[in-house]
Amino acid sequence: MPEEKIPSIMREFVKTMEDGDVEKSLAYFAEDGVWVNPNGTAKGKAELRRYIAWMYGRMKDVKVKECGIGIIAQGNKAFFEHEITATMQGKRATALAMCAYEFEGDKIKEVRTTYDRLAMAQQVVTGGLPKMMVNMIVKQAEKGLR
Repeated sequence: MPEEKIPSIMREFVKTMEDGDVEKSLAYFAEDGVWVNPNGTAKGKAELRRYIAWMYGRMKDVKVKECGIGIIAQGNKAFFEHEITATMQGKRATALAMCAYEFEGDKIKEVRTTYDRLAMAQQVVTGGLPKMMVNMIVKQAEKGLR
């Protein structure tokens, strides 16, 4: 597949995330596709289906906005810098995400995603003790920074 088609495939895939459509999202992956992310690794269609369904169950009203360098494609590989905004636990949260994709034909062979889970938790956590614990972890991580 020509590399100039990769950005449009990635944008179509992201649209399925915004729609929350598990089967449409899954259709973008190769049979032996892999998604590595802060929550773990999903390998093959069965694990990918389980992960995607779990993710869509936790994140509602998802919006993805390209930012920074956006999408860069070279050969069968691409990089995507974007912001994800979603409702989680009844609260809106936004996180910067970066994904490295590898394609096999027009299917995603592997995607590696990274984002700041702690920043997400800080935005959505509720309750006195959980909020205090998350903020304590953030303070400890930032010790000496400010």
